[in-house]
Amino acid sequence: MKAVARLMLAYFTGTRLLAATTALGVVCIAGGTAALLYLPPLVAQHGLPSRFTLAQETAITMLPVAGILCVVFGASLMPVVFTRLATSHYAHVLPYGRAKLLLSAFCTVAVVAAVASGTASLYYLQTPVPIGLVFERAFTVSLLAYTLLYIVLWFIGRSHSIGKLVGLAAAIAALVLPLRFVAAPSTSLVGPWIACALLWAALTAGFLSAPRIAPITARLKHSLAERFGAASYRGGGREIDFMLGTANPWPLALGQIAPILIAGYYLRGFVPVGFAPNDATPHPWLFFMTILSVVSGAMTSVAATRSRALWLRAHWTREELFARVERAFWASACFPLGVLLVALVVVGSYLAMPTRTLAFGLGLVSVGTALATYLGLLITAAIGWRIAVLAVATMLALMIASMYVATPATPTTTIVALEGGLAAAALVYRQLAARRWAHLDWMLCRPDSATRAAA
Repeated sequence: MKAVARLMLAYFTGTRLLAATTALGVVCIAGGTAALLYLPPLVAQHGLPSRFTLAQETAITMLPVAGILCVVFGASLMPVVFTRLATSHYAHVLPYGRAKLLLSAFCTVAVVAAVASGTASLYYLQTPVPIGLVFERAFTVSLLAYTLLYIVLWFIGRSHSIGKLVGLAAAIAALVLPLRFVAAPSTSLVGPWIACALLWAALTAGFLSAPRIAPITARLKHSLAERFGAASYRGGGREIDFMLGTANPWPLALGQIAPILIAGYYLRGFVPVGFAPNDATPHPWLFFMTILSVVSGAMTSVAATRSRALWLRAHWTREELFARVERAFWASACFPLGVLLVALVVVGSYLAMPTRTLAFGLGLVSVGTALATYLGLLITAAIGWRIAVLAVATMLALMIASMYVATPATPTTTIVALEGGLAAAALVYRQLAARRWAHLDWMLCRPDSATRAAA
């Protein structure tokens, strides 16, 4: 068991960033748990007298949720390490090496699911629903959802550009999956248990038979690479779009439809347990769409690396290069953004959301895409702590803004001020990105194997 424990520790603390993320998650969960247990009831969001403002209650309520997300993504190194060790020689020669490796992966997912389920159960302390029932339901669905999440993260690590973004959208859909089963006590858990058992049985069978099917998979991958790889480019679009990877935005735009439909299905009739159906509580639909807007705009994180080939082939200044790259990515981002805006209104109307929420939601989703686009353009070198802190702060600001916009009791002036502040932040990010690109050094950019192969 020591080997399994060491592997699990490596999954959570393999890099400094992951160790800091895991530690931050533990601190947020501990602090949020203490706040929910020992602070007075948070009733300001329901219009009752309270010692805290609505903003303070929102921050306290979202603190454990942020901790869960940090713990979940703190173990995001697990798919990579698992794959590397599974294909190494040590897994074949060490005693029970493959069994221990598989057990470490299952235990990691189980620990993450247990932490998330225990933290989610705290929100039902003041309700008539038994805590044990809530934990059982949350653990069952979280075990399935987080297994799918880490499979999607493995897929993201193996794919390029569009595949990464579509995979990230699927990962967000996997995070939303437990909401339906936890919030609706009448929903049967037989399906998730059967799905979880079949999924892990398939993973075990595939893992044990991998040495036999590896040659077949390699031949299939080679044939697909020859057919759909970079060498098979047959035109379509401008050369700058091909070199930046923005020539075909439709896979990302249409790839968002699947997680949107899944989230809409599981969020239909969403009513938090313990509150009246007409209670003024925020709907998570806008929260989900805001995250998807960040995903669609995050493609610009590879812009600096891929622009090196343009710099060597075109006679542009760095300012002209930034303007061309910005224009190309915005032209590509319009298609995913358009799908998001249409889906926000159509599915939001199906979920019976207020018209005012949908109207301001359109602006919030657009601002989220702008923030993610210029935040990605700021990444002109390896991601340091400043960019990491800026990204986390941006995500928290968008999450809080989405909760305010989705709350019917929020004044209109407050929503306008929030969205105006986020739009101003997007303009500031653009100015900072333009300054960085004015002194861009491609030797400091992150490596991109797909770019080198295409160039």
